[in-house]
Amino acid sequence: MASSNWYQPNAAPGRAGNAPAAPVEGQSSPPPSGQEAQPAPFGGMGFSFLILALPLLLIFVMTRSQTKKQKQLESNLKVGDRVFTQAGILGKITDLNPNSPRVKLEIAPGVNVQILKSAIQGPDPGEVAAADDKAKDKKS
Repeated sequence: MASSNWYQPNAAPGRAGNAPAAPVEGQSSPPPSGQEAQPAPFGGMGFSFLILALPLLLIFVMTRSQTKKQKQLESNLKVGDRVFTQAGILGKITDLNPNSPRVKLEIAPGVNVQILKSAIQGPDPGEVAAADDKAKDKKS
């Protein structure tokens, strides 16, 4: 019975086989006969750079638009506005200093707290809905 070499990638030492010789470490294998080495598709490194740069550009654009919206909201605040905060607290602005990053918010009769302007998310949704209902009633 003959032994089979199907599981060995290279010929056994001392035996001639038809398996190609493995390249020596540090040397690249020559291209197949009659062909030149092909460059990497999409430019190799350029494509890798593009894959990394696109998400960074997207993050930059998204944070920039959020910053613009927040600054616009802060500039439109005035005393008496009903607003809600990041924590979900609803209240009315009682004191607003344009040079200070803080505002005083009345969250219950006689209960005032100081919060940062950046913590204000927007106008009270209940107040906006009530104002829309009043505007519709006036038109009718």
